[in-house]
Amino acid sequence: MNTPDDRRPPDPARDAAELTHEAAAARIQDANLARLRQEDEDADRIFPPGPAFTAALVDDDAMRRIGVATEAYGEAKHAAGRMDLFHRLFDGTGDDDLPWNG
Repeated sequence: MNTPDDRRPPDPARDAAELTHEAAAARIQDANLARLRQEDEDADRIFPPGPAFTAALVDDDAMRRIGVATEAYGEAKHAAGRMDLFHRLFDGTGDDDLPWNG
């Protein structure tokens, strides 16, 4: 059979747990972004308005925009020597930060 090794049979409970985990991370990133927008004009200028990470969960265009914005923000912060601000976008989203029920 030509099935990739990482292929699993359908598991709706696991899929729901993964979506819940992704949604929690997106909400945290949106909160982090909201704080960054208040102190870093690049964050406010580069990222789409509103809860951009949460929107990207269900909208392919929003996913593309957030990918482009995240890369541009990383480049801007690297050029400014402020990668600490870029890293704050991801505070609280690590595997050890969020519960996982999958």
